[in-house]
Amino acid sequence: MSSVFPWHAVDWTELDGVVSSGRLGHALLLHGPSGWGKRIFARQFARRLLGLPIGAADDVELGMEGSDADLLAHPDARVVTREPAPTSGRLRTQITVDQIRELAGFLAQTSGAGGRRVVVLERAEELNINAANALLKSLEEPGVDTHLLLVSDAPSRTLATIRSRCQMRALMPGTFEQASRWLSERLDEDEVSALLGLAGGAPLSALELHGANGLELARSVDRALDEGRIAELVEMPGRLDPDEQRARAMRIVDFLYRALARRIRETPDGASSLGDHRLLDRVMGARRMLASTANPNVTLLLEDLLLPVGRDPRTS
Repeated sequence: MSSVFPWHAVDWTELDGVVSSGRLGHALLLHGPSGWGKRIFARQFARRLLGLPIGAADDVELGMEGSDADLLAHPDARVVTREPAPTSGRLRTQITVDQIRELAGFLAQTSGAGGRRVVVLERAEELNINAANALLKSLEEPGVDTHLLLVSDAPSRTLATIRSRCQMRALMPGTFEQASRWLSERLDEDEVSALLGLAGGAPLSALELHGANGLELARSVDRALDEGRIAELVEMPGRLDPDEQRARAMRIVDFLYRALARRIRETPDGASSLGDHRLLDRVMGARRMLASTANPNVTLLLEDLLLPVGRDPRTS
């Protein structure tokens, strides 16, 4: 089994050659579409730099923390990502300045094992402005044999001054055939095409949707829209914590957007209903709110989005 997913094999070989030749800079920004395993690539590359054993990429599927115990416990490695807030226990929507200050303290120390020090900073676009500014000093003066691996789905949302201090490396998505073949080894063949369609072709996102019963939810959204029972989508399963509720709400609005856009596109001569267009506008607004750094009340947001439509789906 490969150290990385098959669509990243060329990138791995090229970067491995850069390391072997001593040409790797102190900061590398790995970027590309979500759902294709950039985070797993970065953690595997961190192992390569630290001289840790590198298992197959499938052994660290979806970057589960239990699979990365060796990396997380290494004295010369740090993984920075969003953390739960101490008061609520909910996952923060940003990487905070306190996390970057703690990272600066780590970088000020000497290597515990006498080799490289490696930082993996995931979702660099989620650094808040103070954290991003604090990171600049570490990028400017990282220290000897120190490498910062930044990972981003949207590098344009990071500070230009951060991007200018990094070597940029695009990890491009694979082909549909590669994604389908990889996913078919894990799921029933009859689900693969539908899940990839919902996930925009990204295989790890499709696998995550499968684990969250995303295919069933998408079909429920389609039925509710077709039958004018869309208000039923407001109700959340009782066992979901706030972060799971937010993730489910994001899937609902994504599936609604997809279904509405398809219905409007397929209606001949632009004769789609005014209600569809108005709902599409509200869906886009709800998605922006869910994707923002705010912490909206998910139930109220869905009620505001869907209940007026549930009363009069064609004219609201």
